[in-house]
Amino acid sequence: MGNSASALPYTIGEETHPSGRTGSYGFAIHNGSRKSDGLPVTVFKGTKSNLAQTPLLNKGSTASDPSLTQIFPALHHFHKIKTLIHPHLLKVYATLDTDNPNVNDGKDGTNSSSTTGAAGAAYISNDSFNPASLSALQQTPTTGDLIIVTEPVIPLPEYLDALQADTTVSNTQRADAVAWGICNLIQGLTFLHNHAKVAHGNLCPHAIFVTPSGDFKLSGLHLLTPIGIADGATGPTPHFRHFERDITPNMYRSPERIECRWDAISTSPIHIMDAYSMGILLPEIYSHIGAGTNGKLPTKLEKACRRLASQAISGRPRVAPLAKCPVLDTEFNKAQRFMDSMATQDVESKIIFWKTLPDLLQTKKVLTSRVAKYKILPMLQSTITNLTSLDAGLAQDVNKRECLAILPTLFTASTAYLTPMEFQTQLSPLIELLFRVNDRAVRGALLSRIGLFVKLLDAATLNRVVFEPMCSGFSDSSAPLRELTLKSAIVLVDHLTPANLEKLTRYLIRLQSDAEDSIRTNTVIFIGKVAPTLSDMARSKLILPAFTRAMNDGFVPCRLAGLKAICACRDYFEEQDLATDVLPAISPSLVDMNEEVRIAAMRAIEELLEILRAVGVKMSEEEQKRAMLEGNNLSGTSAGGSGLGSSISAGSLMGRGSSITNSGNAMISSTNSASAGYLSGLGSWASSKITSSTASTSTNTNTNNTTTASSSYVTNGTNQSMTSSLSSSAYTSANPTPSVSAPVTKSAPKFTSLGLRDAGVGGGNGWANDDDDFGDDLDNMHN
Repeated sequence: MGNSASALPYTIGEETHPSGRTGSYGFAIHNGSRKSDGLPVTVFKGTKSNLAQTPLLNKGSTASDPSLTQIFPALHHFHKIKTLIHPHLLKVYATLDTDNPNVNDGKDGTNSSSTTGAAGAAYISNDSFNPASLSALQQTPTTGDLIIVTEPVIPLPEYLDALQADTTVSNTQRADAVAWGICNLIQGLTFLHNHAKVAHGNLCPHAIFVTPSGDFKLSGLHLLTPIGIADGATGPTPHFRHFERDITPNMYRSPERIECRWDAISTSPIHIMDAYSMGILLPEIYSHIGAGTNGKLPTKLEKACRRLASQAISGRPRVAPLAKCPVLDTEFNKAQRFMDSMATQDVESKIIFWKTLPDLLQTKKVLTSRVAKYKILPMLQSTITNLTSLDAGLAQDVNKRECLAILPTLFTASTAYLTPMEFQTQLSPLIELLFRVNDRAVRGALLSRIGLFVKLLDAATLNRVVFEPMCSGFSDSSAPLRELTLKSAIVLVDHLTPANLEKLTRYLIRLQSDAEDSIRTNTVIFIGKVAPTLSDMARSKLILPAFTRAMNDGFVPCRLAGLKAICACRDYFEEQDLATDVLPAISPSLVDMNEEVRIAAMRAIEELLEILRAVGVKMSEEEQKRAMLEGNNLSGTSAGGSGLGSSISAGSLMGRGSSITNSGNAMISSTNSASAGYLSGLGSWASSKITSSTASTSTNTNTNNTTTASSSYVTNGTNQSMTSSLSSSAYTSANPTPSVSAPVTKSAPKFTSLGLRDAGVGGGNGWANDDDDFGDDLDNMHN
């Protein structure tokens, strides 16, 4: 009817164990995973056409006996394995007979109740059905596949090989692991005998599988049978009688089975066949080097094994008392048994156990890494999820205490036994859930481990799962929690997105107004440390106002922190800002009431002044280079100006009798003059007044002496350099109107410019009388 394996909510992966291996019973083993969340599973897959054609162990069967194939035992196991549920029986998630996909229950996480076709169901449910008849085989569909999805497991022999190869465990730990597995088998058999009222009938290494945590699981239910019930106390079922010889290895068959004394079996206790198999199985397991006993059966188990494997039916004890053997009653087994019964334990007992777990894992090393990773951690995660998923989960104080007792062990074990990828996959949802818990003790436990989260979670998870929910701590009413939130946030800064960095800066600004002195101080230190990670815009808006606010704080350590932070962040200020904003902000601290603050302020100013001195030197060098470059450019321009000649009539420029000589030198002099380039009338007026005042007080030259503008150089008694190429009009106190034909050469002013008349300002004499007062003020300024 076609392959309908896609109907399962599981993906079937690669084959790890072929169907033709010893003890496979026709089922190949595949890796698999659940489609919804990737949960790893193991898939047993048997092709019915191969099962119907493959003989069993063939000990005594002949090729002419077509009924002794794997198909009927496989159908029997397929049906029984999903109807029995116990912690130490192999857990089945889903089953599928691809011949009848519509009647199979492949729901996730539940045992299915599918059928295997009408004939197959009739064979399984009817004990009188003769498996040896050809009609039974002919009526059984032999197309399609039998698929069983279970928890992740490996065969027992493979597990023992892995224990032997594992160099991280000691022989004591190996022996403890095997002893715990034997306890699992005892409990599984006890359940079958006492509660299900059936005998396993096929107890051997091929019927035992081991989970990643080291739990032994009973499977191989190919011969599962009631005793003394099915056919009127005449023995096991016809199916058992017909197939047991070719399914169970001969060494594990009791003498009465070998001799086919079914009446003796039917009138005996239900445990007699499995007890004998157990007495043979234990020495076989301990003979493996991986069992940690150097291939020998422990002495304290020898007597028990002899009794179990007794030839006399009446001499075989039940298997349950075997669990009290000192070899099996170890500290390892006690811890395992407590975890298996966790659901029935009271909360106080749980809290005590959670607190002792770190000692069992790290100090005494009683529990192995395999147990920690695959059993303890899932149990811790499940417990926390149950406690925190409901709003009222931590309302009771006892539940809160249990949660706080779990958290240290959870994070310690996760760090030690999980890879970063496994940590992120398994613990990210749990951390997110814990951050939503409205409890300060839980929040504090999480914040104290922020450094661990940074190492093991990626940036996206840190922003979404950690930072966003932890921001509520910045505005919490508890001062210790606000401070712990602040201290924890600093390790997240390098991993935050720009949006979250901006969000963080807003919280920092708010915390600078906190009522707690220590929080304000730590906020300043925080800002100083995160400044390198901020954008230029965010840094310019945040750091100087924050440091200035800190230097004005009433708490001395906060003021000191502000001064030290400025020095630490000095490279992030522009030189102009250092001079105009930063130094003025520090200056009041020079006279602070606290000596330590004054010393720190002086040190900060000295450091910043050193920077500004270097900047000043650099600016001077740049100015000199620029002046030299401009002077060279101007000299080249003057030399190339052939239209000027050696002199230019001043009348054409000024309307006066003055003239300009040596234009090249005049231009250079004007460039060096303090007033060069200014043509305003006010500048000329002030220049003339200063020149007049200087001439009347500093020189003994006769003011009536005249020279021609074309040959006049204005000289100062101490400076022979030319200061101006333009001579103002003659001016005397006796005659304010200058003579056009006889201009007067005046003493050199401190700076010169064109006259007011040149700028077209004022009357014919160049100055107005009502400006004398302003001219006197300039004279006073000059003197």
